[in-house]
Amino acid sequence: MQILFVSHAASNPNAGASRVYHLLTNGLRERGHTVNCLHLNDFAMPRGLEFPAKRLLLPQFASKTARKALAKPVDVLMASNGMLYPLFRELATKPNRPLLVNHLHGLSLFDHQATMNETLRGHMSISLIYRTATGPLPIFWDNQGERFADLTIVQNGRDADAVEKPNGKPVIKIPLSVHARIASAGQRAPSIAARDPFSLLWFASWIERKGRYYLPRALQKIAARFPLVHLTLGGTEISPAAVKAAFHPSLHDQITVLPHISVEEHIAQLERNSIFLFPSLSEGFGFALLEAMSMGMACVTTQTGLGGDWLRDRESAMLIPAASSTHLADAVIALLEDQALRSNIAENARVLSAQFTIERMLDQYESAFEQYRAKR
Repeated sequence: MQILFVSHAASNPNAGASRVYHLLTNGLRERGHTVNCLHLNDFAMPRGLEFPAKRLLLPQFASKTARKALAKPVDVLMASNGMLYPLFRELATKPNRPLLVNHLHGLSLFDHQATMNETLRGHMSISLIYRTATGPLPIFWDNQGERFADLTIVQNGRDADAVEKPNGKPVIKIPLSVHARIASAGQRAPSIAARDPFSLLWFASWIERKGRYYLPRALQKIAARFPLVHLTLGGTEISPAAVKAAFHPSLHDQITVLPHISVEEHIAQLERNSIFLFPSLSEGFGFALLEAMSMGMACVTTQTGLGGDWLRDRESAMLIPAASSTHLADAVIALLEDQALRSNIAENARVLSAQFTIERMLDQYESAFEQYRAKR
Protein backbone atom coordinates (compact mmCIF):
# COMPACT_ATOMS: atom_id res chain seq x y z
CA MET A 1 0.00 0.00 0.00
CA GLN A 2 0.95 3.62 -0.56
CA ILE A 3 0.20 5.43 2.71
CA LEU A 4 0.35 9.09 3.74
CA PHE A 5 0.11 10.02 7.43
CA VAL A 6 -0.44 13.58 8.64
CA SER A 7 0.11 14.37 12.34
CA HIS A 8 -0.99 17.53 14.14
CA ALA A 9 2.02 17.23 16.50
CA ALA A 10 5.60 18.32 15.93
CA SER A 11 7.92 15.47 14.95
CA ASN A 12 9.31 13.67 18.00
CA PRO A 13 9.75 9.88 17.98
CA ASN A 14 9.68 9.77 21.78
CA ALA A 15 6.66 11.97 22.52
CA GLY A 16 2.94 11.26 22.64
CA ALA A 17 0.95 11.78 19.47
CA SER A 18 4.00 12.09 17.24
CA ARG A 19 5.42 8.80 18.53
CA VAL A 20 2.36 6.94 17.22
CA TYR A 21 3.12 8.10 13.69
CA HIS A 22 6.82 7.31 13.94
CA LEU A 23 5.99 3.78 15.14
CA LEU A 24 3.44 3.25 12.35
CA THR A 25 5.66 4.75 9.65
CA ASN A 26 8.73 2.69 10.53
CA GLY A 27 6.80 -0.50 11.21
CA LEU A 28 4.72 -0.44 8.03
CA ARG A 29 7.77 0.39 5.93
CA GLU A 30 9.47 -2.71 7.33
CA ARG A 31 6.42 -4.68 6.17
CA GLY A 32 6.93 -3.50 2.61
CA HIS A 33 4.51 -0.58 2.42
CA THR A 34 5.48 2.81 1.01
CA VAL A 35 4.81 5.31 3.79
CA ASN A 36 5.27 9.07 3.97
CA CYS A 37 4.56 11.05 7.14
CA LEU A 38 4.03 14.78 7.58
CA HIS A 39 4.21 16.45 11.00
CA LEU A 40 3.23 19.87 12.29
CA ASN A 41 6.66 21.30 11.54
CA ASP A 42 6.23 20.29 7.86
CA PHE A 43 3.14 22.46 7.37
CA ALA A 44 3.67 25.57 5.26
CA MET A 45 2.43 28.35 7.57
CA PRO A 46 2.97 32.10 7.13
CA ARG A 47 6.24 33.23 8.68
CA GLY A 48 5.71 35.31 11.79
CA LEU A 49 2.10 34.18 12.11
CA GLU A 50 2.70 30.54 13.03
CA PHE A 51 1.05 30.81 16.45
CA PRO A 52 -2.36 32.20 15.35
CA ALA A 53 -2.30 29.99 12.24
CA LYS A 54 -1.71 26.91 14.40
CA ARG A 55 -4.46 27.85 16.83
CA LEU A 56 -7.13 28.92 14.34
CA LEU A 57 -6.42 27.56 10.85
CA LEU A 58 -4.28 24.46 11.30
CA PRO A 59 -6.47 22.12 9.14
CA GLN A 60 -6.30 24.57 6.25
CA PHE A 61 -2.50 24.68 6.30
CA ALA A 62 -2.24 20.92 6.90
CA SER A 63 -4.52 20.29 3.90
CA LYS A 64 -2.51 22.66 1.73
CA THR A 65 0.69 20.77 2.55
CA ALA A 66 -0.92 17.34 2.10
CA ARG A 67 -2.31 18.25 -1.36
CA LYS A 68 1.24 18.62 -2.64
CA ALA A 69 2.17 15.21 -1.24
CA LEU A 70 -0.78 13.68 -3.12
CA ALA A 71 0.98 14.37 -6.41
CA LYS A 72 2.09 10.75 -6.01
CA PRO A 73 -0.61 8.02 -5.85
CA VAL A 74 -1.83 7.18 -2.33
CA ASP A 75 -4.01 4.27 -1.21
CA VAL A 76 -4.56 5.42 2.38
CA LEU A 77 -4.62 8.98 3.71
CA MET A 78 -4.77 9.17 7.54
CA ALA A 79 -4.73 12.37 9.57
CA SER A 80 -4.97 13.06 13.27
CA ASN A 81 -7.92 14.80 14.90
CA GLY A 82 -9.57 16.29 11.82
CA MET A 83 -6.41 17.93 10.54
CA LEU A 84 -7.34 17.24 6.92
CA TYR A 85 -11.08 17.82 7.02
CA PRO A 86 -10.92 20.50 4.23
CA LEU A 87 -9.03 18.04 2.02
CA PHE A 88 -11.26 15.11 3.05
CA ARG A 89 -14.34 17.17 2.12
CA GLU A 90 -12.79 17.90 -1.28
CA LEU A 91 -11.82 14.27 -1.95
CA ALA A 92 -14.91 12.56 -0.50
CA THR A 93 -16.99 12.76 -3.71
CA LYS A 94 -14.19 11.78 -6.10
CA PRO A 95 -14.23 8.21 -7.45
CA ASN A 96 -10.49 7.51 -7.63
CA ARG A 97 -9.20 8.58 -4.25
CA PRO A 98 -7.48 7.18 -1.17
CA LEU A 99 -9.20 5.61 1.80
CA LEU A 100 -9.76 8.59 4.13
CA VAL A 101 -9.03 7.83 7.79
CA ASN A 102 -9.68 10.18 10.71
CA HIS A 103 -7.36 9.23 13.58
CA LEU A 104 -8.34 10.42 17.08
CA HIS A 105 -5.50 10.42 19.63
CA GLY A 106 -8.09 11.56 22.16
CA LEU A 107 -11.40 13.28 21.60
CA SER A 108 -10.96 17.04 21.95
CA LEU A 109 -14.42 17.26 23.49
CA PHE A 110 -13.31 15.41 26.63
CA ASP A 111 -10.02 17.32 26.90
CA HIS A 112 -11.96 20.60 26.65
CA GLN A 113 -14.47 19.46 29.26
CA ALA A 114 -11.62 18.64 31.65
CA THR A 115 -10.09 22.09 31.14
CA MET A 116 -13.41 23.87 31.65
CA ASN A 117 -14.15 21.82 34.80
CA GLU A 118 -10.79 22.85 36.27
CA THR A 119 -11.60 26.45 35.39
CA LEU A 120 -15.01 26.27 37.08
CA ARG A 121 -13.36 24.83 40.21
CA GLY A 122 -10.98 27.79 40.29
CA HIS A 123 -7.87 25.71 39.64
CA MET A 124 -6.88 27.65 36.52
CA SER A 125 -7.92 30.60 34.40
CA ILE A 126 -8.43 30.73 30.64
CA SER A 127 -8.40 33.55 28.13
CA LEU A 128 -11.44 34.80 26.24
CA ILE A 129 -9.93 33.58 22.96
CA TYR A 130 -9.57 30.07 24.40
CA ARG A 131 -13.15 30.10 25.68
CA THR A 132 -14.60 31.27 22.37
CA ALA A 133 -12.22 29.93 19.72
CA THR A 134 -9.11 27.89 20.45
CA GLY A 135 -10.91 25.61 22.94
CA PRO A 136 -14.04 24.79 20.86
CA LEU A 137 -12.30 24.72 17.45
CA PRO A 138 -10.54 21.34 17.91
CA ILE A 139 -13.93 19.82 18.77
CA PHE A 140 -15.25 21.11 15.44
CA TRP A 141 -12.17 19.75 13.63
CA ASP A 142 -12.67 16.29 15.18
CA ASN A 143 -16.33 16.27 14.10
CA GLN A 144 -15.58 17.39 10.57
CA GLY A 145 -12.79 14.86 10.22
CA GLU A 146 -15.19 12.07 11.20
CA ARG A 147 -17.91 13.47 8.93
CA PHE A 148 -15.88 13.32 5.72
CA ALA A 149 -13.69 10.28 6.50
CA ASP A 150 -14.45 6.72 5.43
CA LEU A 151 -13.19 5.35 8.74
CA THR A 152 -12.41 6.74 12.20
CA ILE A 153 -9.83 5.08 14.45
CA VAL A 154 -9.88 5.77 18.20
CA GLN A 155 -7.75 4.56 21.11
CA ASN A 156 -10.34 4.05 23.84
CA GLY A 157 -13.93 2.96 24.36
CA ARG A 158 -15.24 6.29 25.65
CA ASP A 159 -14.16 8.02 22.44
CA ALA A 160 -15.65 5.20 20.34
CA ASP A 161 -18.96 5.56 22.16
CA ALA A 162 -18.98 9.33 21.61
CA VAL A 163 -18.12 9.11 17.91
CA GLU A 164 -20.27 6.14 16.87
CA LYS A 165 -23.65 7.01 15.38
CA PRO A 166 -26.55 4.75 14.29
CA ASN A 167 -26.09 3.92 10.60
CA GLY A 168 -22.96 6.05 10.62
CA LYS A 169 -19.50 5.43 9.25
CA PRO A 170 -17.33 2.75 10.85
CA VAL A 171 -15.40 3.44 14.03
CA ILE A 172 -12.77 1.02 15.35
CA LYS A 173 -10.64 1.01 18.49
CA ILE A 174 -6.92 0.21 18.23
CA PRO A 175 -4.77 0.47 21.38
CA LEU A 176 -1.19 1.70 21.32
CA SER A 177 1.98 -0.25 22.03
CA VAL A 178 4.85 -0.08 24.47
CA HIS A 179 7.96 1.71 23.20
CA ALA A 180 10.25 -1.07 21.92
CA ARG A 181 13.21 0.03 24.05
CA ILE A 182 11.09 0.25 27.18
CA ALA A 183 9.50 -3.15 26.48
CA SER A 184 12.98 -4.65 26.22
CA ALA A 185 14.12 -2.92 29.40
CA GLY A 186 11.04 -4.17 31.20
CA GLN A 187 12.12 -7.77 30.74
CA ARG A 188 15.17 -7.20 32.92
CA ALA A 189 13.77 -4.56 35.30
CA PRO A 190 14.16 -5.37 39.01
CA SER A 191 11.11 -6.62 40.87
CA ILE A 192 9.19 -4.07 42.87
CA ALA A 193 10.28 -5.84 46.07
CA ALA A 194 13.88 -4.84 45.30
CA ARG A 195 13.05 -1.12 45.00
CA ASP A 196 12.58 1.62 47.56
CA PRO A 197 8.85 1.34 48.40
CA PHE A 198 8.64 5.06 49.22
CA SER A 199 9.75 6.22 45.75
CA LEU A 200 6.94 7.74 43.69
CA LEU A 201 7.07 8.81 40.05
CA TRP A 202 4.93 11.17 37.97
CA PHE A 203 5.70 11.43 34.25
CA ALA A 204 3.64 14.00 32.35
CA SER A 205 3.50 17.61 31.26
CA TRP A 206 2.74 19.87 34.22
CA ILE A 207 -0.71 20.87 32.98
CA GLU A 208 -4.18 20.81 34.51
CA ARG A 209 -5.50 18.04 32.24
CA LYS A 210 -2.90 15.68 33.71
CA GLY A 211 -4.36 16.23 37.19
CA ARG A 212 -1.53 18.41 38.49
CA TYR A 213 -3.73 20.37 40.89
CA TYR A 214 -4.44 17.24 42.95
CA LEU A 215 -0.87 16.06 43.40
CA PRO A 216 0.48 18.58 45.97
CA ARG A 217 -2.37 18.04 48.45
CA ALA A 218 -2.10 14.27 47.99
CA LEU A 219 1.65 14.30 48.62
CA GLN A 220 1.18 16.28 51.82
CA LYS A 221 -1.21 13.63 53.14
CA ILE A 222 1.07 10.77 52.04
CA ALA A 223 4.13 12.38 53.65
CA ALA A 224 2.27 12.86 56.93
CA ARG A 225 1.77 9.09 57.07
CA PHE A 226 5.14 8.09 55.53
CA PRO A 227 7.77 10.82 56.11
CA LEU A 228 10.40 9.00 53.97
CA VAL A 229 8.37 9.28 50.77
CA HIS A 230 10.06 10.90 47.77
CA LEU A 231 8.42 12.10 44.54
CA THR A 232 10.17 12.44 41.17
CA LEU A 233 8.40 14.39 38.42
CA GLY A 234 9.68 13.78 34.89
CA GLY A 235 8.81 15.40 31.57
CA THR A 236 7.15 18.41 33.19
CA GLU A 237 8.50 20.75 30.48
CA ILE A 238 8.77 23.59 33.01
CA SER A 239 11.43 24.47 35.57
CA PRO A 240 11.86 22.71 38.92
CA ALA A 241 11.22 25.96 40.76
CA ALA A 242 7.87 26.47 39.00
CA VAL A 243 6.77 22.91 39.81
CA LYS A 244 7.91 22.99 43.43
CA ALA A 245 6.06 26.26 43.97
CA ALA A 246 2.80 24.28 43.87
CA PHE A 247 3.87 22.16 46.87
CA HIS A 248 4.15 23.06 50.55
CA PRO A 249 7.71 24.30 51.28
CA SER A 250 8.18 21.51 53.83
CA LEU A 251 8.01 18.99 50.96
CA HIS A 252 10.54 20.62 48.62
CA ASP A 253 13.46 18.45 49.77
CA GLN A 254 11.38 15.35 49.00
CA ILE A 255 10.77 16.35 45.38
CA THR A 256 12.98 15.96 42.30
CA VAL A 257 11.93 17.61 39.03
CA LEU A 258 13.33 16.55 35.64
CA PRO A 259 11.77 18.89 33.04
CA HIS A 260 13.21 17.12 29.99
CA ILE A 261 14.56 13.57 30.00
CA SER A 262 15.83 11.16 27.38
CA VAL A 263 14.46 7.68 26.80
CA GLU A 264 17.45 6.28 28.73
CA GLU A 265 16.71 8.56 31.71
CA HIS A 266 13.03 7.66 31.50
CA ILE A 267 13.86 3.95 31.64
CA ALA A 268 16.18 4.55 34.61
CA GLN A 269 13.37 6.27 36.52
CA LEU A 270 10.89 3.51 35.69
CA GLU A 271 13.40 0.93 37.00
CA ARG A 272 14.21 2.87 40.16
CA ASN A 273 10.80 3.90 41.46
CA SER A 274 8.00 1.76 42.89
CA ILE A 275 4.68 3.60 42.52
CA PHE A 276 3.54 5.47 39.41
CA LEU A 277 1.04 8.33 39.73
CA PHE A 278 -1.22 8.98 36.74
CA PRO A 279 -4.22 11.05 37.96
CA SER A 280 -5.06 12.30 34.46
CA LEU A 281 -8.45 13.89 33.86
CA SER A 282 -8.65 12.97 30.16
CA GLU A 283 -6.50 10.72 27.97
CA GLY A 284 -6.67 9.24 24.52
CA PHE A 285 -4.69 6.22 25.72
CA GLY A 286 -1.85 6.88 28.15
CA PHE A 287 1.59 5.90 26.83
CA ALA A 288 3.28 6.80 30.13
CA LEU A 289 0.94 4.59 32.15
CA LEU A 290 1.43 1.58 29.88
CA GLU A 291 5.21 1.94 30.01
CA ALA A 292 5.24 2.19 33.80
CA MET A 293 3.23 -1.04 33.88
CA SER A 294 5.67 -2.74 31.53
CA MET A 295 8.55 -1.78 33.85
CA GLY A 296 6.89 -3.44 36.84
CA MET A 297 5.60 -0.40 38.72
CA ALA A 298 2.42 -0.36 40.82
CA CYS A 299 0.22 2.31 39.24
CA VAL A 300 -2.43 4.63 40.59
CA THR A 301 -4.63 5.96 37.81
CA THR A 302 -8.03 7.29 36.87
CA GLN A 303 -10.47 5.48 34.57
CA THR A 304 -9.54 7.32 31.41
CA GLY A 305 -7.95 5.88 28.27
CA LEU A 306 -6.07 2.69 29.10
CA GLY A 307 -7.29 2.86 32.70
CA GLY A 308 -10.95 2.81 31.69
CA ASP A 309 -10.73 0.02 29.13
CA TRP A 310 -8.21 -2.53 30.35
CA LEU A 311 -7.37 -2.09 34.04
CA ARG A 312 -9.11 -3.53 37.11
CA ASP A 313 -9.05 -1.97 40.55
CA ARG A 314 -6.61 -3.55 43.03
CA GLU A 315 -5.70 -6.14 40.41
CA SER A 316 -3.75 -4.40 37.64
CA ALA A 317 -3.82 -0.87 39.16
CA MET A 318 -5.33 1.21 41.90
CA LEU A 319 -8.22 2.92 40.09
CA ILE A 320 -9.43 6.21 41.57
CA PRO A 321 -12.02 8.87 40.71
CA ALA A 322 -10.70 11.77 38.68
CA ALA A 323 -10.10 15.14 40.35
CA SER A 324 -9.65 13.89 43.92
CA SER A 325 -6.55 14.48 46.04
CA THR A 326 -8.08 12.37 48.79
CA HIS A 327 -8.51 9.27 46.63
CA LEU A 328 -5.05 9.70 45.11
CA ALA A 329 -3.43 9.89 48.54
CA ASP A 330 -5.46 7.02 49.98
CA ALA A 331 -4.56 4.73 47.06
CA VAL A 332 -0.83 5.42 47.47
CA ILE A 333 -1.03 4.92 51.24
CA ALA A 334 -2.81 1.58 50.70
CA LEU A 335 0.05 0.45 48.43
CA LEU A 336 2.70 1.59 50.92
CA GLU A 337 0.97 -0.24 53.76
CA ASP A 338 0.57 -3.54 51.90
CA GLN A 339 3.64 -5.01 50.22
CA ALA A 340 1.68 -8.00 48.85
CA LEU A 341 -0.88 -5.73 47.20
CA ARG A 342 1.89 -3.59 45.73
CA SER A 343 3.73 -6.62 44.34
CA ASN A 344 0.61 -8.31 42.94
CA ILE A 345 -0.53 -5.17 41.13
CA ALA A 346 2.94 -4.58 39.69
CA GLU A 347 3.28 -8.15 38.40
CA ASN A 348 -0.25 -8.28 36.97
CA ALA A 349 0.36 -4.97 35.23
CA ARG A 350 3.62 -6.20 33.75
CA VAL A 351 1.89 -9.32 32.35
CA LEU A 352 -1.00 -7.29 30.95
CA SER A 353 1.29 -4.75 29.29
CA ALA A 354 3.04 -7.53 27.36
CA GLN A 355 -0.06 -7.78 25.14
CA PHE A 356 0.43 -4.25 23.80
CA THR A 357 3.16 -5.00 21.28
CA ILE A 358 4.11 -3.01 18.20
CA GLU A 359 3.37 -6.11 16.11
CA ARG A 360 -0.19 -6.24 17.41
CA MET A 361 -0.70 -2.54 16.71
CA LEU A 362 0.73 -2.82 13.19
CA ASP A 363 -1.43 -5.89 12.47
CA GLN A 364 -4.57 -3.99 13.44
CA TYR A 365 -3.79 -0.88 11.39
CA GLU A 366 -2.71 -2.92 8.38
CA SER A 367 -5.85 -5.06 8.59
CA ALA A 368 -8.13 -2.02 8.94
CA PHE A 369 -6.57 -0.27 5.96
CA GLU A 370 -6.88 -3.35 3.74
CA GLN A 371 -10.41 -4.20 4.89
CA TYR A 372 -11.91 -0.74 4.44
CA ARG A 373 -10.08 -0.09 1.18
CA ALA A 374 -11.73 -3.24 -0.17
CA LYS A 375 -15.16 -2.23 1.18
CA ARG A 376 -14.96 1.21 -0.32
